[in-house]
Amino acid sequence: NYHWGSQSSNQAFIKEMVDEGKKLGIKAGIYTNYNNWATIVGAGWNYPASQGLPVWYAHYDGSASFSDFGAFGGWSKPNIKQYLGDKSSCGVGVDYNWYPSGEDVVV
Repeated sequence: NYHWGSQSSNQAFIKEMVDEGKKLGIKAGIYTNYNNWATIVGAGWNYPASQGLPVWYAHYDGSASFSDFGAFGGWSKPNIKQYLGDKSSCGVGVDYNWYPSGEDVVV
């Protein structure tokens, strides 16, 4: 297990990164899942979502769909799902990600 500090200090750190990125014109998103978000900043903390940052969530269930997504952190729908991890393709370690075609995605 990792020591992430307090939720309030983690919130302040992420808020500072989001605000600085916006000032610099950087397009960014958040990579997490419900359990990590809830532990690190609290499931209901929604500052990144309120600032328009999309979420890319990990759930290694082998399903290339958003059917398993449950809202958290202000996100009612995700942009990308990582559905398989630690796989090999052509001899290289990879994770598999999915997003609906035709949508704008920030990676």
